[in-house]
Amino acid sequence: MRKIIIYSTIFFIVVILVGLSYGGYLLSKKDIFGWRFNFSFNKVETSDYKNIAPNLKFKYPNIFEIDNDKEQRYGKGYLTGIKLRTDNRTGCDIRTNGPQIDFSKSDQEITDSVISQIKDKAKDFKLIENGKITIGGRDAFKTSFSFLDPIGARVRLDQVFAQNENTNFFIICGTGEYQYDFFKKDFQVFYDSISFDSDLSGLSKK
Repeated sequence: MRKIIIYSTIFFIVVILVGLSYGGYLLSKKDIFGWRFNFSFNKVETSDYKNIAPNLKFKYPNIFEIDNDKEQRYGKGYLTGIKLRTDNRTGCDIRTNGPQIDFSKSDQEITDSVISQIKDKAKDFKLIENGKITIGGRDAFKTSFSFLDPIGARVRLDQVFAQNENTNFFIICGTGEYQYDFFKKDFQVFYDSISFDSDLSGLSKK
Protein backbone atom coordinates (compact mmCIF):
# COMPACT_ATOMS: atom_id res chain seq x y z
CA MET A 1 0.00 0.00 0.00
CA ARG A 2 2.84 2.36 0.85
CA LYS A 3 4.50 1.69 -2.51
CA ILE A 4 1.24 2.49 -4.29
CA ILE A 5 1.01 5.82 -2.47
CA ILE A 6 4.64 6.64 -3.29
CA TYR A 7 4.24 5.72 -6.97
CA SER A 8 0.96 7.67 -7.20
CA THR A 9 2.60 10.72 -5.62
CA ILE A 10 5.53 10.54 -8.06
CA PHE A 11 3.11 10.15 -10.98
CA PHE A 12 1.09 13.25 -10.01
CA ILE A 13 4.27 15.27 -9.48
CA VAL A 14 5.47 14.28 -12.96
CA VAL A 15 2.08 15.20 -14.46
CA ILE A 16 2.15 18.60 -12.75
CA LEU A 17 5.71 19.28 -13.91
CA VAL A 18 4.88 18.28 -17.47
CA GLY A 19 1.79 20.51 -17.36
CA LEU A 20 3.78 23.47 -16.06
CA SER A 21 6.49 22.90 -18.66
CA TYR A 22 3.92 22.77 -21.46
CA GLY A 23 2.18 25.87 -20.15
CA GLY A 24 5.50 27.70 -20.05
CA TYR A 25 6.21 26.58 -23.61
CA LEU A 26 2.85 27.94 -24.82
CA LEU A 27 3.41 31.24 -23.04
CA SER A 28 6.87 31.51 -24.58
CA LYS A 29 5.33 31.21 -28.05
CA LYS A 30 2.22 33.34 -27.70
CA ASP A 31 0.44 35.53 -25.18
CA ILE A 32 -2.36 33.74 -23.32
CA PHE A 33 -5.26 35.80 -21.93
CA GLY A 34 -3.07 38.89 -22.17
CA TRP A 35 -0.19 37.40 -20.16
CA ARG A 36 3.33 36.89 -21.49
CA PHE A 37 6.13 34.71 -20.24
CA ASN A 38 9.70 35.52 -21.15
CA PHE A 39 11.86 35.23 -18.05
CA SER A 40 8.94 36.33 -15.90
CA PHE A 41 5.16 36.73 -16.17
CA ASN A 42 4.04 40.10 -17.50
CA LYS A 43 0.64 41.55 -18.26
CA VAL A 44 0.63 42.98 -21.77
CA GLU A 45 -1.00 46.43 -21.66
CA THR A 46 -2.66 47.53 -24.89
CA SER A 47 -4.47 50.51 -26.40
CA ASP A 48 -7.23 50.59 -29.01
CA TYR A 49 -7.41 52.19 -32.43
CA LYS A 50 -10.43 52.71 -34.67
CA ASN A 51 -11.07 54.15 -38.09
CA ILE A 52 -14.26 54.70 -40.03
CA ALA A 53 -14.42 54.56 -43.86
CA PRO A 54 -12.69 52.23 -44.24
CA ASN A 55 -13.80 50.48 -41.06
CA LEU A 56 -10.85 49.18 -39.08
CA LYS A 57 -10.02 48.55 -35.45
CA PHE A 58 -7.15 46.87 -33.65
CA LYS A 59 -5.17 46.72 -30.41
CA TYR A 60 -1.50 47.46 -30.00
CA PRO A 61 0.92 47.00 -27.06
CA ASN A 62 1.68 50.23 -25.21
CA ILE A 63 5.38 50.09 -26.05
CA PHE A 64 4.17 51.33 -29.46
CA GLU A 65 2.43 54.54 -30.44
CA ILE A 66 0.11 55.44 -33.30
CA ASP A 67 1.62 57.20 -36.32
CA ASN A 68 -1.09 58.74 -38.52
CA ASP A 69 1.49 60.42 -40.76
CA LYS A 70 0.22 63.96 -40.24
CA GLU A 71 3.23 65.20 -42.22
CA GLN A 72 2.22 62.97 -45.16
CA ARG A 73 5.64 61.34 -45.49
CA TYR A 74 4.44 57.87 -46.43
CA GLY A 75 2.48 58.52 -49.59
CA LYS A 76 -1.03 57.92 -50.85
CA GLY A 77 -2.86 54.95 -49.40
CA TYR A 78 -1.20 55.09 -45.97
CA LEU A 79 -3.94 54.74 -43.36
CA THR A 80 -2.16 54.40 -40.02
CA GLY A 81 0.70 52.64 -38.29
CA ILE A 82 2.23 51.71 -34.96
CA LYS A 83 5.83 52.60 -34.21
CA LEU A 84 8.05 51.60 -31.30
CA ARG A 85 8.35 54.62 -29.04
CA THR A 86 12.13 54.31 -28.92
CA ASP A 87 12.74 53.25 -32.55
CA ASN A 88 10.41 54.18 -35.42
CA ARG A 89 11.99 51.50 -37.64
CA THR A 90 10.15 48.84 -35.63
CA GLY A 91 6.40 48.63 -36.10
CA CYS A 92 3.55 48.08 -38.53
CA ASP A 93 1.90 50.07 -41.33
CA ILE A 94 -1.60 49.69 -42.74
CA ARG A 95 -2.31 50.88 -46.25
CA THR A 96 -5.35 50.74 -48.49
CA ASN A 97 -3.67 50.38 -51.88
CA GLY A 98 -2.88 46.67 -51.69
CA PRO A 99 -3.10 44.41 -54.74
CA GLN A 100 -6.17 42.32 -55.54
CA ILE A 101 -5.37 38.75 -54.47
CA ASP A 102 -6.80 35.79 -56.37
CA PHE A 103 -7.17 33.23 -53.58
CA SER A 104 -7.99 30.48 -56.08
CA LYS A 105 -4.32 30.47 -57.10
CA SER A 106 -1.68 28.41 -55.31
CA ASP A 107 0.43 29.85 -52.49
CA GLN A 108 3.47 29.87 -54.76
CA GLU A 109 1.67 31.71 -57.56
CA ILE A 110 0.41 34.39 -55.15
CA THR A 111 3.84 34.69 -53.55
CA ASP A 112 5.54 35.15 -56.91
CA SER A 113 3.13 37.97 -57.82
CA VAL A 114 3.45 39.93 -54.56
CA ILE A 115 7.21 39.67 -53.96
CA SER A 116 8.55 39.80 -57.53
CA GLN A 117 9.51 43.49 -57.45
CA ILE A 118 10.94 43.33 -53.94
CA LYS A 119 12.91 40.18 -54.74
CA ASP A 120 14.49 41.80 -57.78
CA LYS A 121 15.52 44.97 -55.93
CA ALA A 122 16.40 43.69 -52.43
CA LYS A 123 19.93 42.53 -51.68
CA ASP A 124 20.29 38.91 -50.49
CA PHE A 125 16.52 38.37 -50.39
CA LYS A 126 15.37 35.33 -48.37
CA LEU A 127 11.76 34.10 -48.31
CA ILE A 128 11.00 32.74 -44.82
CA GLU A 129 7.32 31.77 -44.97
CA ASN A 130 4.26 32.29 -47.11
CA GLY A 131 0.67 31.13 -47.17
CA LYS A 132 -3.04 31.85 -46.87
CA ILE A 133 -4.29 32.99 -43.47
CA THR A 134 -7.40 34.58 -41.96
CA ILE A 135 -7.24 38.03 -40.42
CA GLY A 136 -10.18 39.99 -39.06
CA GLY A 137 -12.44 37.21 -40.26
CA ARG A 138 -11.35 37.77 -43.88
CA ASP A 139 -9.22 35.73 -46.26
CA ALA A 140 -5.67 37.05 -46.36
CA PHE A 141 -2.22 36.12 -47.59
CA LYS A 142 1.01 36.51 -45.63
CA THR A 143 4.63 36.50 -46.71
CA SER A 144 7.65 36.84 -44.42
CA PHE A 145 11.11 37.58 -45.75
CA SER A 146 14.42 39.21 -44.95
CA PHE A 147 17.01 41.21 -46.90
CA LEU A 148 20.03 43.43 -46.38
CA ASP A 149 19.41 47.17 -46.08
CA PRO A 150 21.80 49.78 -47.61
CA ILE A 151 24.13 49.62 -44.58
CA GLY A 152 24.28 45.81 -44.60
CA ALA A 153 21.94 45.13 -41.67
CA ARG A 154 19.40 42.34 -42.18
CA VAL A 155 15.76 43.45 -42.01
CA ARG A 156 12.81 41.10 -41.40
CA LEU A 157 9.38 42.01 -42.79
CA ASP A 158 5.91 40.47 -42.79
CA GLN A 159 3.43 41.45 -45.50
CA VAL A 160 -0.28 40.71 -45.15
CA PHE A 161 -2.75 41.28 -47.96
CA ALA A 162 -6.41 41.29 -46.93
CA GLN A 163 -9.64 42.27 -48.62
CA ASN A 164 -12.76 43.74 -47.05
CA GLU A 165 -15.62 44.68 -49.36
CA ASN A 166 -14.10 47.20 -51.80
CA THR A 167 -10.93 47.89 -49.81
CA ASN A 168 -7.65 46.04 -50.37
CA PHE A 169 -5.59 46.30 -47.17
CA PHE A 170 -1.80 46.01 -47.28
CA ILE A 171 -0.26 45.45 -43.83
CA ILE A 172 3.49 45.47 -43.13
CA CYS A 173 5.22 44.65 -39.84
CA GLY A 174 8.97 44.64 -39.47
CA THR A 175 12.16 45.26 -37.58
CA GLY A 176 15.79 44.18 -37.63
CA GLU A 177 16.08 40.41 -37.96
CA TYR A 178 18.20 40.10 -34.82
CA GLN A 179 15.33 41.51 -32.72
CA TYR A 180 12.35 40.11 -34.67
CA ASP A 181 11.77 37.25 -32.21
CA PHE A 182 11.54 39.77 -29.36
CA PHE A 183 8.73 41.73 -31.07
CA LYS A 184 7.04 38.78 -32.80
CA LYS A 185 4.41 38.37 -30.07
CA ASP A 186 3.70 42.12 -30.10
CA PHE A 187 3.04 41.91 -33.82
CA GLN A 188 0.80 38.89 -33.20
CA VAL A 189 -1.27 40.86 -30.67
CA PHE A 190 -1.81 43.40 -33.43
CA TYR A 191 -2.68 40.79 -36.09
CA ASP A 192 -5.06 38.87 -33.81
CA SER A 193 -7.00 42.00 -32.83
CA ILE A 194 -7.60 43.40 -36.31
CA SER A 195 -11.28 43.68 -37.18
CA PHE A 196 -13.05 45.11 -40.21
CA ASP A 197 -16.49 45.03 -38.53
CA SER A 198 -18.64 48.12 -38.75
CA ASP A 199 -19.51 48.09 -35.03
CA LEU A 200 -16.85 50.31 -33.46
CA SER A 201 -18.61 51.00 -30.18
CA GLY A 202 -16.48 51.03 -27.06
CA LEU A 203 -13.26 52.03 -28.82
CA SER A 204 -11.62 55.40 -28.78
CA LYS A 205 -9.02 56.57 -31.26
CA LYS A 206 -5.61 57.11 -29.70
